[in-house]
Amino acid sequence: MVDKKKLNIAIVSDCIGYVLGGSFVSTLRFAKLLRKEGHKVIFISARYPKTKEIDYIHGIKTYRFFSVPFPSSAGKLRASFISVRKLKKIFINEKIDIVHTTMIAPSVYSSIKAARLLGIPTISHPHYQPENTLLSLPKIFQNRMLKELLYNIIINASKKADVVICPTKFAEHELKSRYARLKTIVISNGVNLKRFKRTNFKPFLTKYGLDPNKKKILCVARLSPEKNIDTLIKAIPFVLERHRNVHFNIVGDGNSMPEFNKLSKELKIEDNITIFGRVSDKDLLMAYNSCDIFVLPSLAELEGMVILEAMACCKPIVVANSNDSASRYFVDGNGFLFKPKSPNNLAEKLVCLLDNENLRRKMGQRSFKISKKYDINESILKLIGLYNTLKKA
Repeated sequence: MVDKKKLNIAIVSDCIGYVLGGSFVSTLRFAKLLRKEGHKVIFISARYPKTKEIDYIHGIKTYRFFSVPFPSSAGKLRASFISVRKLKKIFINEKIDIVHTTMIAPSVYSSIKAARLLGIPTISHPHYQPENTLLSLPKIFQNRMLKELLYNIIINASKKADVVICPTKFAEHELKSRYARLKTIVISNGVNLKRFKRTNFKPFLTKYGLDPNKKKILCVARLSPEKNIDTLIKAIPFVLERHRNVHFNIVGDGNSMPEFNKLSKELKIEDNITIFGRVSDKDLLMAYNSCDIFVLPSLAELEGMVILEAMACCKPIVVANSNDSASRYFVDGNGFLFKPKSPNNLAEKLVCLLDNENLRRKMGQRSFKISKKYDINESILKLIGLYNTLKKA
């Protein structure tokens, strides 16, 4: 049974409210559910141009501090710089019981130091893989030496905390294989089974002018190099050789969108693909339900929240069999793995599913069954249990 004592929690997440990547979506979901359970939550975050020093994200008080943008992020990703003195003052005034950091940035080091000086338990919850950075760099920098350097940065930040949360066993292994003394716990980002479920998707097709008679293949991902979207786009002509009545939908925003639009034109597949960019939560749910197959070609994932969401909507999945991705472990009789950088192999897997409606249905049912193991409410209970254990220690 979870301790009923209500806690005051400070969550450190520099880009909260401004970036919709999986880590920030997960952080916000956890924060909202913690409040629903009666706990008080505040955010420590980066200040963006034209934002106030204190604002509110979904009703959650957010302290914002001077920040600078990361290179090649169009100003969306920022790193804040906060003095330990200011953080101590906030933690005291807000009567903080737990400091929970969710990324690797200067604010994390300051927050953990301030908390330790006050005797407040700390958690590191790094939603980051070196590949997130490496695959955006020129190939000359995509080497093991730089990868290990980035892992050392993650570990040096994480080992200062009382415990490290990993979303999967894969993520835990990546850290502990490099620093065995880390105290870790696995807590999935989870999926809200009450929200992600079967629903009417006809309004989505009407809104975006999509042909209801065409089979639909969906990908939801940030449009950045590690997501490997170009492999999916290059697979489309091979699929169309066997199935002309197919449309590909890509939901997500990012710096690579112009590149993908150009690639679609070069391959002469503009009529068979829609790159939506960012969509509303309502449209996202309908997008999942409207598809016949869900694809995640990503080369790097610590978990892959979109996979869980698609599975909860009863969809068969096709996932890149990448050594740097935890998402491949969700494929268990509910879909196929494909060679990560092979458009032809991806097309083969998609065609196999397009050819067999009964197989798609069976795999979709299997996806739903697996997704029930990742109910976000179970993750929240586990998180609250961890908070209370640390508070009593």
